[in-house]
Amino acid sequence: MNRCLVCLVVAAATTAHAQSLTPAQVYAKVSPSVWRVSTYDLDGLPLSQGSGVVTAAEAVVTNCHVLKGARQVAVRREKQKLPATLMLWDVQRDVCQLRVPGLAAPAVALADTARFAVGQPVYAIGNPKGLELTMSDGLLSALRKDDAGRLILLQTSAAISGGSSGGGLFDERGALMGLTTLASVKADTQNLNFAIPIDWIRELPARHTKLNAGTAGQAAAVP
Repeated sequence: MNRCLVCLVVAAATTAHAQSLTPAQVYAKVSPSVWRVSTYDLDGLPLSQGSGVVTAAEAVVTNCHVLKGARQVAVRREKQKLPATLMLWDVQRDVCQLRVPGLAAPAVALADTARFAVGQPVYAIGNPKGLELTMSDGLLSALRKDDAGRLILLQTSAAISGGSSGGGLFDERGALMGLTTLASVKADTQNLNFAIPIDWIRELPARHTKLNAGTAGQAAAVP
């Protein structure tokens, strides 16, 4: 009986290890789905840039603050540039979804929040300071919750910078855990980086309908 139990434990550990990818494999798997988000004014002049992740056919999610004030939006990757329109938004949670006709990039898998564990390896991929498809690694440092016990931020040691907003925080299987959204830049703090949780992306369609009744169909400009 003990021998059988040992065999089962070893088999389970082997399976879990087999499911994990190397950093290079994570990057190869998900980087085709991470794009740069560029915004422009009415005259087509550049305003700002950030990152976005493909989560469904012709759909890219990003932080709403990346789109603030925009009248035109495009997603870019390497030499490809595609126009985009704002379809869903939840400004309270800083989550927006763009529709990108003709986007052929694959959708990423969405992680299971119940499996998040402080100390697990994580990888951030985005466009910090316009440096396209930059990857950084670290740990899930903490799960930050509100007074009601609801998860509101993933704290990570994976480095992010301006331009990383809307990029992906991925687990060791290449599943999207959340969108990288901010980092502390104060002189007395180090490596405090945060992402909004994946469940906020799952809940976006329902919350958009609830919060923005009567405004569906508006393009590009974020309220």
